[in-house]
Amino acid sequence: MAIRRGRVEVFHDDQIVVAQPDLDIVTQSLTRLGVVLGPVEGNAELRLALLRDLGNIEAAVHVLRQDSGIGPQLDRFGAERRGLGQGDPAPLDLLVRGVLLQLAGSFPGWTVEIGKNYRPSYVRGYPHIGGGGDGDPVPAEITPGPPGFGRDLDPQTGRGVRVAVLDTLMFPDPWLTGRYIASPEDILDPEQGHFTVFDGHCAFVSSCILRQAPAAEIHVRPVLGADGDGSAWDAAIAIAETARAGAHVVNLSFGEYRTDDDSAPMVLRTAVERLGSDIVVVAAAGNNGDVNNMPAELVPAGVKPDSVSYPAALPDVVGVGALDRNGDLAAFTPHPAPWIRLLAPGIGLNGAYVRGIVQHQHF
Repeated sequence: MAIRRGRVEVFHDDQIVVAQPDLDIVTQSLTRLGVVLGPVEGNAELRLALLRDLGNIEAAVHVLRQDSGIGPQLDRFGAERRGLGQGDPAPLDLLVRGVLLQLAGSFPGWTVEIGKNYRPSYVRGYPHIGGGGDGDPVPAEITPGPPGFGRDLDPQTGRGVRVAVLDTLMFPDPWLTGRYIASPEDILDPEQGHFTVFDGHCAFVSSCILRQAPAAEIHVRPVLGADGDGSAWDAAIAIAETARAGAHVVNLSFGEYRTDDDSAPMVLRTAVERLGSDIVVVAAAGNNGDVNNMPAELVPAGVKPDSVSYPAALPDVVGVGALDRNGDLAAFTPHPAPWIRLLAPGIGLNGAYVRGIVQHQHF
């Protein structure tokens, strides 16, 4: 298995996700094309199945290209991608497109749900998307007090509200003690001494939430690693399971930019749709608003100031952008972006983080 970086997306190049009702006909189609199937992992809550370790993909694409009805359509698909500056489609893109074309030809008017397993990652300022900061990080001038400290805020604000934070492992900062629920394996070892720039993300996000709702109950669910990446499949399962745990709010501080082969990643879209209407899903809108002023070599081809980020842009999600210190739109927030629902202060915030040595890179 390898991680494939597309025009503006990152995905597993040997995995696809299929709606469970369509699983049999899709696997039959893949088998006829000579694709070697690996393990199948189903999820009853999502009603989706993940097909892992697919093999012989390029040979299957060759078979599709020999089909007089499908081959020319795949060629046009590739030409369109190249015309948009997206480069050649990945073999997995061609396989998915070819299977959909085959089934559409056999069953006119009927469609199946197939998607790739994307790699949602932080909407981050590292290494290619501006996050609003310049130079080396510096310690906060004022150590933040406990949630609600120094503000005209009722300390009972948020009482009874469960907020699921789907993020990294939690750093057990004393500032947060007693204010979150997590399994032992979901907590970083504070004695490890050295950390990545991403290791403090869950603690920081949680502290921002608690500043607004000091009595809220934070439920930590790691879906991203110390490198800032995770799979859409794992994130979707976690989203679905938060409903069973009784969450009222789900916070997703990660995103995947608009994909090349469909308008919204199927896995994340399905997970959000499975949640009840009484659960509020909040997601970061992205940090790509200022890419035109960044060195071209630091910006992935295709990422623009108005590139859409999912899940923030899904209809049932509250996409949140940033304001600067003057209350204006932060330069790094996507624009124009009508899918952004709310704006919140996003520059110069103090919050909990790791305590130790943090390794970061200069770009």
